[in-house]
Amino acid sequence: MRKTKIVITIGRSTDSPEVIDQLVEHGMDCARLNFSHGTFDSHEKIIKAVRAASEKHNRPVAILQDLGGIKMRLGKIDGQIQLNHGDLVSVIAAESSDDPTIIPFPQPEILKNLSENNLIYISDGTICLEILSNVDGVISCRVRNGGMISSFKGLNLPGAMIDLPVLTEADKKAIHFGIEQGVDWVAVSFVRSLADVRYARDYLKKAGSTAPMMAKLERAEVVENLEEILTEVDGVMVARGDLGVEIDMVEVPIIQKNIVSKAKQAAKVSVIATQMLRSMVVSPTPTRAEVSDICNAVLDGCDAILLSDETAVGAFPIEALTVAARTIEKSEEIYPYYQDLSENDRTQAIASGAARIVRSLGAKPVVVTNSGASARQISRFRPDSEIIVLTHHKEVLNRLAILWGCTAVGVVPVERDSNKLVASIVDTLRSSGKISDKDLITIVYGLMTGVTGTTNAMQVLDMQEYLSSE
Repeated sequence: MRKTKIVITIGRSTDSPEVIDQLVEHGMDCARLNFSHGTFDSHEKIIKAVRAASEKHNRPVAILQDLGGIKMRLGKIDGQIQLNHGDLVSVIAAESSDDPTIIPFPQPEILKNLSENNLIYISDGTICLEILSNVDGVISCRVRNGGMISSFKGLNLPGAMIDLPVLTEADKKAIHFGIEQGVDWVAVSFVRSLADVRYARDYLKKAGSTAPMMAKLERAEVVENLEEILTEVDGVMVARGDLGVEIDMVEVPIIQKNIVSKAKQAAKVSVIATQMLRSMVVSPTPTRAEVSDICNAVLDGCDAILLSDETAVGAFPIEALTVAARTIEKSEEIYPYYQDLSENDRTQAIASGAARIVRSLGAKPVVVTNSGASARQISRFRPDSEIIVLTHHKEVLNRLAILWGCTAVGVVPVERDSNKLVASIVDTLRSSGKISDKDLITIVYGLMTGVTGTTNAMQVLDMQEYLSSE
């Protein structure tokens, strides 16, 4: 079983029900919907197609709602503009422009904070403008690194103060849409600090969302604020495109490894994103460096890798998914399983004990979780066996699809009698085909079933002994 999961960005290359069905069949674990693009109607159609394919193939698939956030984007440009080294251009606060020497940027509250010698990066940092002056709202610039720009390309302003709430009004509308649609995860863009996380978490809670929250790490500030951010999120996404513009790109691989390591220590999901198989946008085969990139991310211990342009707009989305899956499977042949991590609370201590028993006895790990938190605790120890997960709530099943090594099998009823609970667990596992009558299993659960955070029991079950005693 492939343990590191694959997140697929759905776009114009993959938004048909037929292609989504193929993606699920070929191993998509999570569908990412980029709310910087598309409409609520188009996203609703994708969600329905993912749910239908998931049910057809009997594979839980998570839906990740990736909020657009306050990531800066250009306004509407007439066609495309070729910028050459040394060209002089102006950036102004406008929704659109048909003048090739004027670049529209519809956020005046950000432009006012820019000054001479600041740099403006466009399109994931491939284009660079040096600011010469900021007079009366007109930002005069000289092109350092040229290239082609078009409407709505992303912007980065390293070092500039951006004093805006982490959720935009568009994000808030999207959150309510996501609640109606039952999305499984919500990714918050432009997170800079613990205050941003708390602001977003508070809004989600008040809006009625119970979906776990993922912080997208794409600003320089997160390097210093990582540990406190991890205390209040359920997962993090290393958005290497923006991060590699905000800080020196040679630092990104080291920061990526640090984020993955600390997320694992904290039992939080980590996702590595951006340019994993970038060449496969136009090529049916990847570069060797891209394959190595995926391998290194896997061996670092991330929960999932994310394909973006490769599957959103690329010509070979199924091939990209297949290459990613094959690379992960090969990499996991040398994976450092059973990692020795610290134990800071009761659940972690039980999870650690269960992982050791699984290793020493060759037992199959089974965890019953109310919210998914205890499954994350087992997953953080990285056992080499498939982690079989049961829950008390159907909506939690799909959320688990993104967790390293976890397979969500089904729902068991809330039961305070431990003997009846174990009987229900065994019946569900046997009917699913996940265990045989000769297996040894280790079950982690809480005696106060249905209450989050009360994992307090572990039981080793020899199926032959158990069945003979019934």
